[in-house]
Amino acid sequence: MEYEVACNQIRDDITTLLLELRPPTTGAAYAAACATQNVAAALHHASGRPDDPRWTAALTSLQAFLEYCEASSNMRNSAARLELRRFLEENTDDQAPVPQRALATAV
Repeated sequence: MEYEVACNQIRDDITTLLLELRPPTTGAAYAAACATQNVAAALHHASGRPDDPRWTAALTSLQAFLEYCEASSNMRNSAARLELRRFLEENTDDQAPVPQRALATAV
């Protein structure tokens, strides 16, 4: 159940950021869709298995979406962006692009 709550919160944060993004672009929309799909797949099918490739896909796509958001100056202090950045940092080892934990903390 905690993974479902985390998944819903992450999807809500992605949606919030996408709606607030200025200027909206098709690239950002595509990145948001990929991140949403990949995070859901990782949380639902790879929870507790940090070596599952779905985690790499999820965190990589979330990073790509956040790069769109962080390029927009009005998004820098967004609570949703900060939550997604925190989730990404907690689930990624600073030394390697491969996730080290399947879920550090639920959002």
